[in-house]
Amino acid sequence: MTHLRISYVNVEHGGRTDAGYSSYSGDGGPYDYSKVTGMFHDGDWPDIAVIGEGDRYELNGMEGAFEAAAALRDAGGPAYVPHPCSLPREWGMFAPVIYVDPTKVVVRRFYSHRLPDFAARNRNLMLFTLPGRTDPIRIAATHGDIYSGDTRLADNRRFDRLADPAIPCALLGDWNTVPSGPHFEPTDMNTPGVHNPRGINYRVQFQGGPRQAGPHIYDTRALDALVGWWHAPRDWRWAWLRRRPGRRVGGVGFHHAAELAQDYTPTQIERPNGRQCLVIDGILLNDPLRDAYVPGSYRVHDFRDPEHPDSDHKRISLTVDI
Repeated sequence: MTHLRISYVNVEHGGRTDAGYSSYSGDGGPYDYSKVTGMFHDGDWPDIAVIGEGDRYELNGMEGAFEAAAALRDAGGPAYVPHPCSLPREWGMFAPVIYVDPTKVVVRRFYSHRLPDFAARNRNLMLFTLPGRTDPIRIAATHGDIYSGDTRLADNRRFDRLADPAIPCALLGDWNTVPSGPHFEPTDMNTPGVHNPRGINYRVQFQGGPRQAGPHIYDTRALDALVGWWHAPRDWRWAWLRRRPGRRVGGVGFHHAAELAQDYTPTQIERPNGRQCLVIDGILLNDPLRDAYVPGSYRVHDFRDPEHPDSDHKRISLTVDI
């Protein structure tokens, strides 16, 4: 058995500095790779690291991707090899990048969107083995659509075949949503003054008609499709007697690492308006990797300087023993 450390961190626009324009318009200044290395300040170097929002990392000969790898190496990390990913519908040049330590991971396939035989069902999918072994493992990187829960659901449904227990698989990403359940869902969706009509639109289920004005329902469908819907018994006495306040039903066979660890620490930074922070960054494991999860290994990493965070997301990591 071998320990494999995997990690996801959404570094805001890959460390690009603000050029005075809205980042949502695709503007930005030069890179500050110290923001990337700052997210690994604790020396907990993973064997596979997925960096979300690799803003323009693929352009100009993959300069951004390689320079980030060089900065991580200079900071004491492994000599990571980058594999740039893509986003559905090409909704921006800030897709994730998968970094692998070639001394720990043997890449057998990576379905790059630049290859002539690319198929959307294989987007951002990597198949690898461990040194000296031939049994395959799969990972896929993703970034949840920021505009619509319907689109996030459609994007996530392509992962159903990766839940097949025949091959261990992990999904890593900023999902831009959370699963249903009392430990994940926000409680401030209808709190006056917290959400404006534009900021709340992508977070809620579109209801249409007069219900469109509220009360709002947080949209958990995209992750519920993968990990299952949280079902709580109606009779609280039944739940108390059996020590089971709820359970997941349905889903295609993935498991949320935060739920496995019972650690629901938010992965977002505090919002100035007091909006509730959520666990929107997540690692999902299919059955074989769920069984291989090392208890206590899941971490939500603190910033090196909480007063001046290097990103608007925290890094998450876990270990599997396979």
